Amino acid sequence: MTSEFLYNPPNVGSYCHCATLIRTQPGNLLAAWYAYPEEEYKDAQLVLARQVQGATGPRWGPSQTILPPSVYSHGNPVLFLAPKGRIYLFFVGLKGSYWNDADLQAVSSNDDGHTWTDPVSFQLPAGTMVRGTPLVGEQDELLLPMYEERSKESILLVSEPPYHTWRMGYRFGDPPLIQPTLVREAHEGLTMYFRPTQDPKRIWRSVSRNEGKTWSNPIQTPLPNPLSGISAVSGGGVTALIYNHTTEHRRYPLSVSVTQDMGVTWSQPWHFENVEHEVSYPCFIHDGKGRFHGLYSFNRRMIKYVTFSEEEFQNL
Repeated sequence: MTSEFLYNPPNVGSYCHCATLIRTQPGNLLAAWYAYPEEEYKDAQLVLARQVQGATGPRWGPSQTILPPSVYSHGNPVLFLAPKGRIYLFFVGLKGSYWNDADLQAVSSNDDGHTWTDPVSFQLPAGTMVRGTPLVGEQDELLLPMYEERSKESILLVSEPPYHTWRMGYRFGDPPLIQPTLVREAHEGLTMYFRPTQDPKRIWRSVSRNEGKTWSNPIQTPLPNPLSGISAVSGGGVTALIYNHTTEHRRYPLSVSVTQDMGVTWSQPWHFENVEHEVSYPCFIHDGKGRFHGLYSFNRRMIKYVTFSEEEFQNL
């Protein structure tokens, strides 16, 4: 495991949260998060950082804001690399004072994240939120896991290339679950993992064998969760879930457990970040070259970047 801290640019506030990560076609890593002065629902701006090649290896360059200042606070960015190299950034603009008033929007870039289009609204009901990374289906359709803050329901939106229009693919009913994270399980199907909103504080899962058209009823996993964000990633023959392994009212430690049977059984957790302050909202990817890369909020003052070998996860 190696690590590095990422920081806000000047004059956007001291706090940061909810990082997202992709590896672009040229092989660069891009990170985004939202930075804010005091309250996360007010005056938050989207921030981007890029991993650059230095004299002693890749290092993260200074961060910068992505969009011009807005009357709306921005949050929950999600980066996505489309099959032909275009980068999409999904996020919400708060047209009110809380996530219930979120308006889902998107920008895109055709030059590796150096410039971005103007924001476009999805025109969905207020409170529709995004957190998990999209996944490309077998017919190149885009599967975007989402949730509704007001109803506490998870949904799946679907779009065909060039991803300009969206339709409802699936809606999950009871129990109330949010912030789904979607993963392909080594040609066996798709699994969605969910953050709970109430007791029992356990991570839930649902399985699809037909590319997301239908899903099994969500069931509990044995993994605890204190009502905090999770990340699922597949690679090296395992699926890893990164989460806060506790049911207490706190967001530490940050842990990883792995499964090889689509979430039926899990390894003992490895508490790789065991500090007594908030370490939360992980986002992990596999680079296709034997390594996992991840970001998470570190005490809401920095974003921490970590990288692991496949063997570190396989040996859990």
